[in-house]
Amino acid sequence: MLCVSIATSSHHRLIESHAKLVADGVKFVELRLDFLRKNPELSRIIPVRPSAAIATCRRRQDGGQWRETEEMRLTTLRAAIAAGIEYVDLEEDVAASIPRYGKTRRVISHHDMHGFPDDLEALYQRMMKCDPDFVKIAVMPKTVDQLFDFLQFVREKNRQAKAGTAGFARTIGIGMGELGQLSRILAKRFEMPYTYATFSHSRIIAPGMLDYKELSDDYRYDKLPADANVYGVVGFPVGHSLSPAIHNGSFVAAGINSVYLPFAIPPEELHRFVERAGEIGVKGLSITIPHKVSVIEKLTQEDKAVEAIGACNTVVFKDDGQIIGYNTDYVAAVLSIEIAAGGKGHETPSVLQDKTALVLGSGGAGKAIAYGLKKRGVDVTVTDGNFARAKELSAQLGCECCGWNERAEHKIDILVNCTPLGMFPNVDGTPAEDSMFHAGMVVFDSVYNPERTMFLSQAETRGCKTVSGVEMFVGQACLQFKLFTGEKASAKLMRDIVKQAISAIK
Repeated sequence: MLCVSIATSSHHRLIESHAKLVADGVKFVELRLDFLRKNPELSRIIPVRPSAAIATCRRRQDGGQWRETEEMRLTTLRAAIAAGIEYVDLEEDVAASIPRYGKTRRVISHHDMHGFPDDLEALYQRMMKCDPDFVKIAVMPKTVDQLFDFLQFVREKNRQAKAGTAGFARTIGIGMGELGQLSRILAKRFEMPYTYATFSHSRIIAPGMLDYKELSDDYRYDKLPADANVYGVVGFPVGHSLSPAIHNGSFVAAGINSVYLPFAIPPEELHRFVERAGEIGVKGLSITIPHKVSVIEKLTQEDKAVEAIGACNTVVFKDDGQIIGYNTDYVAAVLSIEIAAGGKGHETPSVLQDKTALVLGSGGAGKAIAYGLKKRGVDVTVTDGNFARAKELSAQLGCECCGWNERAEHKIDILVNCTPLGMFPNVDGTPAEDSMFHAGMVVFDSVYNPERTMFLSQAETRGCKTVSGVEMFVGQACLQFKLFTGEKASAKLMRDIVKQAISAIK
Protein backbone atom coordinates (compact mmCIF):
# COMPACT_ATOMS: atom_id res chain seq x y z
CA MET A 1 0.00 0.00 0.00
CA LEU A 2 1.06 3.57 -0.66
CA CYS A 3 0.87 6.14 2.10
CA VAL A 4 0.94 9.62 0.55
CA SER A 5 2.39 12.36 2.75
CA ILE A 6 0.61 15.71 2.47
CA ALA A 7 2.77 18.65 3.51
CA THR A 8 1.26 22.08 2.92
CA SER A 9 1.48 25.41 4.70
CA SER A 10 -2.29 26.04 4.92
CA HIS A 11 -5.21 24.11 6.37
CA HIS A 12 -7.27 24.77 3.27
CA ARG A 13 -4.66 23.29 0.92
CA LEU A 14 -4.15 20.27 3.18
CA ILE A 15 -7.89 19.50 3.15
CA GLU A 16 -8.12 20.17 -0.59
CA SER A 17 -5.07 17.99 -1.37
CA HIS A 18 -6.45 15.13 0.71
CA ALA A 19 -9.75 15.23 -1.20
CA LYS A 20 -7.97 15.29 -4.57
CA LEU A 21 -5.78 12.34 -3.64
CA VAL A 22 -8.77 10.25 -2.58
CA ALA A 23 -10.54 11.17 -5.83
CA ASP A 24 -7.44 9.86 -7.60
CA GLY A 25 -7.73 6.51 -5.81
CA VAL A 26 -5.41 7.07 -2.83
CA LYS A 27 -6.70 5.29 0.27
CA PHE A 28 -4.12 6.15 2.90
CA VAL A 29 -2.37 9.45 3.68
CA GLU A 30 -0.04 11.02 6.19
CA LEU A 31 -1.06 14.47 7.43
CA ARG A 32 2.15 16.42 8.11
CA LEU A 33 0.84 18.82 10.71
CA ASP A 34 4.31 20.25 11.28
CA PHE A 35 4.27 21.90 7.85
CA LEU A 36 1.24 24.06 8.65
CA ARG A 37 2.07 27.74 8.93
CA LYS A 38 -0.40 28.21 11.81
CA ASN A 39 -0.92 25.92 14.77
CA PRO A 40 -2.92 22.86 13.64
CA GLU A 41 -6.67 23.29 13.95
CA LEU A 42 -7.59 19.64 14.19
CA SER A 43 -11.33 20.38 14.30
CA ARG A 44 -11.01 21.60 10.68
CA ILE A 45 -8.97 18.64 9.50
CA ILE A 46 -9.86 15.38 11.19
CA PRO A 47 -13.69 15.37 11.00
CA VAL A 48 -13.67 15.96 7.22
CA ARG A 49 -10.88 13.52 6.29
CA PRO A 50 -12.06 11.36 3.38
CA SER A 51 -9.69 8.43 4.05
CA ALA A 52 -7.62 6.77 6.74
CA ALA A 53 -4.74 8.96 7.87
CA ILE A 54 -1.62 9.13 10.01
CA ALA A 55 -1.21 12.27 12.11
CA THR A 56 2.46 13.28 12.13
CA CYS A 57 4.02 16.34 13.75
CA ARG A 58 7.75 16.02 13.21
CA ARG A 59 10.50 17.89 15.07
CA ARG A 60 13.23 19.64 13.07
CA GLN A 61 15.88 17.31 14.42
CA ASP A 62 13.96 14.44 12.80
CA GLY A 63 13.55 16.19 9.45
CA GLY A 64 10.32 18.01 10.29
CA GLN A 65 9.21 21.64 10.28
CA TRP A 66 7.66 22.11 13.74
CA ARG A 67 8.32 25.67 14.95
CA GLU A 68 6.63 25.76 18.35
CA THR A 69 7.47 24.21 21.71
CA GLU A 70 7.80 20.48 22.32
CA GLU A 71 4.95 20.66 24.82
CA MET A 72 2.64 22.09 22.15
CA ARG A 73 3.71 19.38 19.72
CA LEU A 74 2.90 16.58 22.14
CA THR A 75 -0.42 18.23 22.97
CA THR A 76 -1.24 18.32 19.24
CA LEU A 77 -0.52 14.59 18.89
CA ARG A 78 -2.66 13.75 21.95
CA ALA A 79 -5.48 15.85 20.53
CA ALA A 80 -5.30 13.99 17.20
CA ILE A 81 -5.66 10.70 19.06
CA ALA A 82 -8.59 12.04 21.10
CA ALA A 83 -10.25 13.16 17.85
CA GLY A 84 -10.17 9.58 16.56
CA ILE A 85 -7.41 9.68 13.92
CA GLU A 86 -6.69 6.18 12.60
CA TYR A 87 -2.90 6.33 13.14
CA VAL A 88 -0.45 8.55 14.97
CA ASP A 89 3.32 8.74 14.45
CA LEU A 90 5.28 8.94 17.72
CA GLU A 91 9.07 9.13 18.01
CA GLU A 92 10.46 6.39 20.23
CA ASP A 93 11.84 8.83 22.80
CA VAL A 94 8.43 10.46 23.44
CA ALA A 95 6.05 7.53 22.87
CA ALA A 96 5.95 6.58 26.55
CA SER A 97 4.47 9.99 27.40
CA ILE A 98 1.53 9.42 25.02
CA PRO A 99 -0.31 6.24 26.04
CA ARG A 100 -2.57 4.24 23.76
CA TYR A 101 -6.14 5.58 23.60
CA GLY A 102 -9.24 4.57 21.69
CA LYS A 103 -8.81 2.86 18.31
CA THR A 104 -5.84 4.92 17.14
CA ARG A 105 -2.95 2.71 16.07
CA ARG A 106 0.61 3.66 16.94
CA VAL A 107 3.50 4.08 14.47
CA ILE A 108 6.64 4.24 16.62
CA SER A 109 9.35 5.95 14.59
CA HIS A 110 13.06 6.69 14.58
CA HIS A 111 14.74 9.07 12.13
CA ASP A 112 18.46 9.49 11.61
CA MET A 113 18.79 12.14 8.90
CA HIS A 114 22.55 11.92 8.65
CA GLY A 115 23.72 8.45 9.59
CA PHE A 116 23.05 4.87 10.58
CA PRO A 117 22.42 3.30 14.02
CA ASP A 118 25.36 1.56 15.63
CA ASP A 119 23.07 -1.23 16.86
CA LEU A 120 19.86 -1.81 14.90
CA GLU A 121 18.71 -4.64 17.13
CA ALA A 122 19.06 -2.57 20.30
CA LEU A 123 17.11 0.26 18.65
CA TYR A 124 14.37 -2.13 17.58
CA GLN A 125 14.07 -3.59 21.08
CA ARG A 126 13.71 -0.08 22.56
CA MET A 127 10.99 0.71 20.03
CA MET A 128 9.15 -2.52 20.82
CA LYS A 129 8.85 -1.35 24.44
CA CYS A 130 6.75 1.61 23.20
CA ASP A 131 3.62 -0.47 22.48
CA PRO A 132 3.77 -0.17 18.67
CA ASP A 133 1.37 -1.37 16.02
CA PHE A 134 4.03 -0.49 13.44
CA VAL A 135 7.73 0.29 13.74
CA LYS A 136 9.19 2.82 11.32
CA ILE A 137 12.97 3.26 11.00
CA ALA A 138 14.35 5.87 8.58
CA VAL A 139 18.13 6.04 8.21
CA MET A 140 20.76 7.46 5.87
CA PRO A 141 22.87 4.50 4.67
CA LYS A 142 26.38 5.33 3.51
CA THR A 143 27.31 1.98 1.97
CA VAL A 144 25.68 -0.84 0.04
CA ASP A 145 26.33 -3.21 2.95
CA GLN A 146 24.56 -0.89 5.39
CA LEU A 147 21.55 -0.60 3.11
CA PHE A 148 21.26 -4.27 2.20
CA ASP A 149 21.83 -5.47 5.78
CA PHE A 150 19.16 -3.00 6.91
CA LEU A 151 16.64 -4.30 4.38
CA GLN A 152 17.33 -7.91 5.35
CA PHE A 153 16.80 -6.88 8.97
CA VAL A 154 13.45 -5.29 8.11
CA ARG A 155 12.34 -8.36 6.14
CA GLU A 156 13.14 -10.69 9.04
CA LYS A 157 11.19 -8.53 11.51
CA ASN A 158 8.19 -8.49 9.18
CA ARG A 159 8.27 -12.25 8.73
CA GLN A 160 8.34 -12.76 12.48
CA ALA A 161 5.47 -10.29 12.96
CA LYS A 162 3.35 -11.90 10.22
CA ALA A 163 3.93 -15.28 11.87
CA GLY A 164 2.50 -13.88 15.10
CA THR A 165 5.74 -14.19 17.05
CA ALA A 166 5.67 -12.20 20.28
CA GLY A 167 8.03 -9.23 20.44
CA PHE A 168 7.78 -8.29 16.76
CA ALA A 169 5.76 -5.64 14.89
CA ARG A 170 5.24 -4.90 11.22
CA THR A 171 8.16 -2.70 10.21
CA ILE A 172 8.71 0.03 7.63
CA GLY A 173 12.39 0.49 6.81
CA ILE A 174 13.39 3.56 4.80
CA GLY A 175 16.82 4.19 3.40
CA MET A 176 16.98 7.90 2.70
CA GLY A 177 18.97 9.58 -0.05
CA GLU A 178 19.67 8.37 -3.58
CA LEU A 179 21.38 5.19 -2.42
CA GLY A 180 18.41 4.24 -0.27
CA GLN A 181 15.69 5.07 -2.78
CA LEU A 182 15.31 1.43 -3.78
CA SER A 183 13.96 0.72 -0.27
CA ARG A 184 10.92 2.83 -1.11
CA ILE A 185 10.25 1.28 -4.52
CA LEU A 186 10.90 -2.32 -3.41
CA ALA A 187 9.20 -2.06 -0.01
CA LYS A 188 6.88 -4.98 -0.79
CA ARG A 189 9.86 -7.25 -1.50
CA PHE A 190 10.89 -6.76 2.12
CA GLU A 191 7.32 -7.37 3.29
CA MET A 192 6.74 -3.84 4.55
CA PRO A 193 3.08 -3.01 5.20
CA TYR A 194 3.30 0.23 3.23
CA THR A 195 5.72 2.75 1.75
CA TYR A 196 5.69 6.53 1.79
CA ALA A 197 5.38 8.87 -1.19
CA THR A 198 4.92 12.61 -1.41
CA PHE A 199 1.77 14.24 -2.78
CA SER A 200 3.71 16.43 -5.23
CA HIS A 201 7.09 16.19 -6.96
CA SER A 202 7.60 19.85 -6.02
CA ARG A 203 7.37 19.06 -2.30
CA ILE A 204 10.00 16.45 -1.44
CA ILE A 205 9.59 15.87 2.28
CA ALA A 206 12.61 13.60 2.82
CA PRO A 207 15.77 12.81 0.81
CA GLY A 208 15.09 10.23 -1.88
CA MET A 209 11.31 10.39 -1.53
CA LEU A 210 9.30 9.97 -4.75
CA ASP A 211 5.92 11.47 -5.57
CA TYR A 212 2.98 9.09 -5.51
CA LYS A 213 2.28 9.31 -9.26
CA GLU A 214 5.82 8.19 -9.99
CA LEU A 215 5.60 5.25 -7.60
CA SER A 216 2.11 4.32 -8.75
CA ASP A 217 2.34 4.88 -12.49
CA ASP A 218 6.03 4.54 -13.42
CA TYR A 219 7.02 1.83 -10.95
CA ARG A 220 3.52 0.24 -10.68
CA TYR A 221 3.96 -0.16 -6.94
CA ASP A 222 0.48 -1.50 -6.16
CA LYS A 223 0.21 -3.63 -9.30
CA LEU A 224 3.42 -5.65 -9.35
CA PRO A 225 3.95 -8.72 -7.17
CA ALA A 226 6.48 -8.50 -4.36
CA ASP A 227 8.77 -10.98 -6.14
CA ALA A 228 8.77 -9.18 -9.52
CA ASN A 229 12.08 -9.34 -11.36
CA VAL A 230 14.18 -6.22 -10.86
CA TYR A 231 16.31 -4.47 -13.46
CA GLY A 232 17.98 -1.09 -13.37
CA VAL A 233 20.57 1.39 -14.50
CA VAL A 234 23.70 1.78 -12.36
CA GLY A 235 25.52 5.10 -12.54
CA PHE A 236 26.73 8.00 -10.44
CA PRO A 237 24.91 10.29 -10.81
CA VAL A 238 21.92 8.56 -12.37
CA GLY A 239 18.90 10.77 -11.64
CA HIS A 240 18.95 12.21 -15.18
CA SER A 241 18.67 8.80 -16.88
CA LEU A 242 15.62 8.07 -19.01
CA SER A 243 16.31 4.34 -18.93
CA PRO A 244 13.71 3.66 -16.19
CA ALA A 245 11.03 5.38 -18.26
CA ILE A 246 11.67 3.44 -21.46
CA HIS A 247 12.18 0.04 -19.86
CA ASN A 248 9.21 0.31 -17.49
CA GLY A 249 7.06 1.51 -20.38
CA SER A 250 8.25 -1.45 -22.43
CA PHE A 251 7.47 -3.88 -19.61
CA VAL A 252 3.91 -2.59 -19.54
CA ALA A 253 3.53 -2.84 -23.32
CA ALA A 254 4.88 -6.41 -23.30
CA GLY A 255 2.81 -7.48 -20.30
CA ILE A 256 5.92 -8.36 -18.28
CA ASN A 257 5.73 -8.17 -14.48
CA SER A 258 9.12 -6.57 -13.91
CA VAL A 259 10.38 -3.22 -12.70
CA TYR A 260 13.39 -1.10 -13.67
CA LEU A 261 15.03 1.25 -11.14
CA PRO A 262 17.77 3.89 -11.04
CA PHE A 263 20.64 2.79 -8.79
CA ALA A 264 22.90 5.67 -7.70
CA ILE A 265 26.03 3.74 -6.77
CA PRO A 266 29.32 5.58 -6.10
CA PRO A 267 32.45 4.05 -7.69
CA GLU A 268 33.80 2.63 -4.45
CA GLU A 269 30.52 0.75 -3.87
CA LEU A 270 30.01 -0.73 -7.35
CA HIS A 271 31.63 -4.11 -6.77
CA ARG A 272 29.74 -4.70 -3.55
CA PHE A 273 26.48 -3.75 -5.23
CA VAL A 274 27.05 -6.26 -8.05
CA GLU A 275 27.94 -8.95 -5.52
CA ARG A 276 24.73 -8.42 -3.53
CA ALA A 277 22.31 -7.35 -6.28
CA GLY A 278 20.60 -10.74 -6.28
CA GLU A 279 19.39 -10.10 -2.72
CA ILE A 280 16.94 -7.51 -4.01
CA GLY A 281 15.87 -9.56 -7.03
CA VAL A 282 18.09 -7.96 -9.68
CA LYS A 283 18.22 -9.95 -12.93
CA GLY A 284 19.89 -7.41 -15.20
CA LEU A 285 21.61 -4.04 -15.18
CA SER A 286 22.34 -1.24 -17.60
CA ILE A 287 25.75 0.22 -16.79
CA THR A 288 26.53 3.88 -17.38
CA ILE A 289 29.11 6.51 -16.39
CA PRO A 290 31.42 6.00 -14.51
CA HIS A 291 31.12 2.21 -14.18
CA LYS A 292 31.46 0.76 -17.70
CA VAL A 293 35.07 -0.26 -17.22
CA SER A 294 35.27 -1.15 -13.52
CA VAL A 295 32.21 -3.45 -13.66
CA ILE A 296 34.17 -5.87 -15.86
CA GLU A 297 36.12 -7.07 -12.81
CA LYS A 298 32.93 -8.59 -11.38
CA LEU A 299 31.89 -10.48 -14.53
CA THR A 300 32.22 -14.25 -14.71
CA GLN A 301 31.76 -14.15 -18.49
CA GLU A 302 31.91 -11.44 -21.15
CA ASP A 303 31.10 -11.24 -24.84
CA LYS A 304 33.78 -10.55 -27.46
CA ALA A 305 32.88 -6.88 -27.69
CA VAL A 306 33.41 -6.29 -23.97
CA GLU A 307 36.73 -8.10 -24.17
CA ALA A 308 37.88 -6.05 -27.16
CA ILE A 309 36.49 -2.67 -26.09
CA GLY A 310 37.21 -2.92 -22.40
CA ALA A 311 33.79 -1.44 -21.58
CA CYS A 312 30.52 -3.08 -20.58
CA ASN A 313 27.08 -1.46 -20.61
CA THR A 314 24.86 -4.50 -19.93
CA VAL A 315 25.01 -7.14 -17.19
CA VAL A 316 22.78 -10.20 -16.96
CA PHE A 317 22.53 -12.31 -13.80
CA LYS A 318 21.86 -15.98 -14.47
CA ASP A 319 20.15 -18.37 -12.06
CA ASP A 320 23.32 -20.48 -11.88
CA GLY A 321 25.30 -17.53 -10.50
CA GLN A 322 26.93 -16.46 -13.75
CA ILE A 323 27.31 -12.70 -14.25
CA ILE A 324 27.57 -12.04 -17.98
CA GLY A 325 28.61 -8.73 -19.51
CA TYR A 326 27.69 -7.36 -22.93
CA ASN A 327 28.21 -4.17 -24.90
CA THR A 328 25.16 -3.06 -26.86
CA ASP A 329 26.39 0.53 -27.37
CA TYR A 330 28.59 -0.10 -30.38
CA VAL A 331 26.00 -2.05 -32.41
CA ALA A 332 23.31 0.60 -31.94
CA ALA A 333 25.62 3.55 -32.65
CA VAL A 334 27.28 2.12 -35.75
CA LEU A 335 23.96 1.00 -37.20
CA SER A 336 22.55 4.52 -36.90
CA ILE A 337 25.71 6.01 -38.47
CA GLU A 338 25.54 3.52 -41.38
CA ILE A 339 21.91 4.44 -42.06
CA ALA A 340 22.76 8.17 -41.99
CA ALA A 341 25.55 7.48 -44.51
CA GLY A 342 23.05 5.94 -46.93
CA GLY A 343 23.29 2.27 -46.01
CA LYS A 344 20.67 -0.11 -44.66
CA GLY A 345 22.82 -1.33 -41.79
CA HIS A 346 24.93 -4.44 -41.42
CA GLU A 347 25.79 -4.70 -45.16
CA THR A 348 29.04 -6.36 -46.14
CA PRO A 349 31.05 -4.45 -47.08
CA SER A 350 29.74 -1.55 -45.03
CA VAL A 351 29.00 1.81 -46.64
CA LEU A 352 31.49 3.12 -44.09
CA GLN A 353 34.35 1.05 -45.49
CA ASP A 354 37.54 3.14 -45.92
CA LYS A 355 35.97 6.33 -44.52
CA THR A 356 37.71 8.37 -41.83
CA ALA A 357 36.30 9.17 -38.39
CA LEU A 358 37.29 11.26 -35.39
CA VAL A 359 35.88 10.12 -32.04
CA LEU A 360 35.81 12.81 -29.36
CA GLY A 361 36.11 11.19 -25.94
CA SER A 362 37.62 7.87 -24.94
CA GLY A 363 35.32 6.81 -22.11
CA GLY A 364 32.92 3.88 -22.28
CA ALA A 365 30.87 5.21 -25.20
CA GLY A 366 33.97 6.39 -27.09
CA LYS A 367 35.58 2.97 -26.74
CA ALA A 368 32.45 1.21 -27.97
CA ILE A 369 31.87 3.41 -31.01
CA ALA A 370 35.54 3.51 -32.03
CA TYR A 371 35.58 -0.29 -31.85
CA GLY A 372 32.37 -0.59 -33.88
CA LEU A 373 33.54 1.81 -36.57
CA LYS A 374 36.87 0.06 -36.88
CA LYS A 375 35.07 -3.28 -37.30
CA ARG A 376 33.17 -1.75 -40.23
CA GLY A 377 36.40 -0.75 -41.97
CA VAL A 378 36.64 2.88 -40.86
CA ASP A 379 39.99 4.59 -40.35
CA VAL A 380 39.49 5.84 -36.76
CA THR A 381 41.29 8.54 -34.76
CA VAL A 382 40.43 9.09 -31.10
CA THR A 383 41.04 12.13 -28.95
CA ASP A 384 40.31 13.13 -25.38
CA GLY A 385 41.00 15.98 -22.98
CA ASN A 386 43.07 13.37 -21.16
CA PHE A 387 45.62 12.48 -23.86
CA ALA A 388 46.99 9.50 -21.93
CA ARG A 389 43.53 7.93 -22.00
CA ALA A 390 43.17 8.53 -25.75
CA LYS A 391 46.60 7.06 -26.36
CA GLU A 392 45.75 3.99 -24.30
CA LEU A 393 42.55 3.44 -26.30
CA SER A 394 44.31 3.86 -29.64
CA ALA A 395 46.87 1.23 -28.62
CA GLN A 396 44.10 -1.07 -27.44
CA LEU A 397 42.11 -0.85 -30.69
CA GLY A 398 44.99 -0.36 -33.11
CA CYS A 399 43.83 3.04 -34.32
CA GLU A 400 45.27 6.57 -34.36
CA CYS A 401 45.06 9.22 -31.64
CA CYS A 402 45.67 12.94 -31.45
CA GLY A 403 45.83 15.64 -28.81
CA TRP A 404 42.61 17.45 -27.94
CA ASN A 405 43.94 20.77 -29.21
CA GLU A 406 44.78 19.12 -32.55
CA ARG A 407 41.29 17.76 -33.20
CA ALA A 408 40.32 20.52 -35.67
CA GLU A 409 43.27 19.68 -37.95
CA HIS A 410 41.80 16.38 -39.16
CA LYS A 411 39.85 16.06 -42.42
CA ILE A 412 37.23 13.42 -41.77
CA ASP A 413 34.02 11.85 -43.06
CA ILE A 414 32.50 11.04 -39.67
CA LEU A 415 32.64 13.07 -36.46
CA VAL A 416 31.45 11.47 -33.22
CA ASN A 417 30.91 13.14 -29.85
CA CYS A 418 31.28 10.79 -26.88
CA THR A 419 31.88 13.50 -24.29
CA PRO A 420 29.15 14.84 -21.97
CA LEU A 421 29.55 18.34 -23.41
CA GLY A 422 26.12 19.69 -24.34
CA MET A 423 24.23 17.34 -22.02
CA PHE A 424 21.30 18.71 -19.99
CA PRO A 425 21.44 20.97 -18.04
CA ASN A 426 24.66 22.38 -19.59
CA VAL A 427 23.08 22.59 -23.03
CA ASP A 428 25.35 25.35 -24.37
CA GLY A 429 28.44 23.16 -24.33
CA THR A 430 30.02 21.69 -27.47
CA PRO A 431 33.24 19.73 -28.06
CA ALA A 432 33.77 20.98 -31.62
CA GLU A 433 34.98 24.08 -33.40
CA ASP A 434 33.03 25.31 -36.43
CA SER A 435 35.94 24.54 -38.74
CA MET A 436 35.60 20.82 -38.02
CA PHE A 437 32.34 20.52 -40.00
CA HIS A 438 31.86 20.31 -43.75
CA ALA A 439 28.86 19.56 -45.95
CA GLY A 440 28.03 15.89 -46.42
CA MET A 441 29.90 14.50 -43.42
CA VAL A 442 28.07 12.35 -40.86
CA VAL A 443 27.97 13.85 -37.37
CA PHE A 444 26.87 11.70 -34.44
CA ASP A 445 26.25 12.82 -30.86
CA SER A 446 25.99 10.25 -28.06
CA VAL A 447 24.20 12.83 -25.89
CA TYR A 448 20.44 12.23 -26.03
CA ASN A 449 19.15 14.92 -23.69
CA PRO A 450 18.60 17.33 -25.34
CA GLU A 451 17.97 15.57 -28.61
CA ARG A 452 19.19 18.54 -30.67
CA THR A 453 22.45 19.54 -28.98
CA MET A 454 24.56 22.58 -29.74
CA PHE A 455 27.02 20.16 -31.41
CA LEU A 456 24.32 18.91 -33.81
CA SER A 457 23.07 22.43 -34.42
CA GLN A 458 26.57 23.43 -35.53
CA ALA A 459 26.64 20.47 -37.90
CA GLU A 460 23.19 21.09 -39.37
CA THR A 461 23.97 24.70 -40.25
CA ARG A 462 26.95 23.45 -42.28
CA GLY A 463 25.06 20.85 -44.28
CA CYS A 464 26.10 17.74 -42.33
CA LYS A 465 24.04 14.58 -41.94
CA THR A 466 23.29 14.39 -38.24
CA VAL A 467 22.41 11.53 -35.92
CA SER A 468 20.96 12.23 -32.48
CA GLY A 469 22.01 10.28 -29.42
CA VAL A 470 18.37 9.22 -29.12
CA GLU A 471 18.99 6.65 -31.87
CA MET A 472 21.91 5.08 -30.03
CA PHE A 473 20.09 5.25 -26.71
CA VAL A 474 16.99 3.56 -28.07
CA GLY A 475 18.96 1.04 -30.11
CA GLN A 476 21.13 -0.12 -27.23
CA ALA A 477 18.09 -0.25 -24.93
CA CYS A 478 16.21 -2.50 -27.37
CA LEU A 479 19.18 -4.86 -27.40
CA GLN A 480 19.33 -4.78 -23.60
CA PHE A 481 15.62 -5.50 -23.31
CA LYS A 482 16.08 -8.60 -25.46
CA LEU A 483 19.01 -9.76 -23.31
CA PHE A 484 17.03 -9.12 -20.13
CA THR A 485 13.70 -10.68 -21.08
CA GLY A 486 14.11 -12.66 -24.28
CA GLU A 487 11.38 -10.46 -25.76
CA LYS A 488 11.61 -7.82 -28.49
CA ALA A 489 10.94 -4.23 -27.46
CA SER A 490 9.27 -1.61 -29.62
CA ALA A 491 11.87 0.93 -30.77
CA LYS A 492 9.06 3.31 -31.69
CA LEU A 493 7.58 3.14 -28.20
CA MET A 494 10.98 3.75 -26.60
CA ARG A 495 11.69 6.64 -28.97
CA ASP A 496 8.30 8.22 -28.21
CA ILE A 497 8.88 7.92 -24.45
CA VAL A 498 12.32 9.52 -24.73
CA LYS A 499 11.07 12.43 -26.83
CA GLN A 500 8.10 12.99 -24.53
CA ALA A 501 10.38 12.97 -21.48
CA ILE A 502 12.87 15.37 -23.04
CA SER A 503 10.04 17.69 -24.04
CA ALA A 504 8.67 17.63 -20.47
CA ILE A 505 12.10 18.51 -19.05
CA LYS A 506 12.28 21.53 -21.32
